[in-house]
Amino acid sequence: MNALAWDTENQRYTRRVEDPLTQEVDYAIARIAYDAITLLTGEEGDKLSQCEAPDCDRIMLRTHARRRWCSVRCGDRIRAARSYERKRAQAEGD
Repeated sequence: MNALAWDTENQRYTRRVEDPLTQEVDYAIARIAYDAITLLTGEEGDKLSQCEAPDCDRIMLRTHARRRWCSVRCGDRIRAARSYERKRAQAEGD
């Protein structure tokens, strides 16, 4: 296959094959889309859940029934806020 073709309308040569990097990016996007479709329509689709941290909008795959946060960071932030609130309430009660 010829990589160059004469464009009679524009009077110049044009490339007939895509840049290999473009092909790799297109493949990666197609693979991500395929994996997303497989996840959403498969058995694990029911395990998708939104993180329960109030300021987090991430979606996670619940691998354990008790999992509530998308990451340790979100869980730590919520637990620290609860602890701070308890200590503040105790200090006000004294």
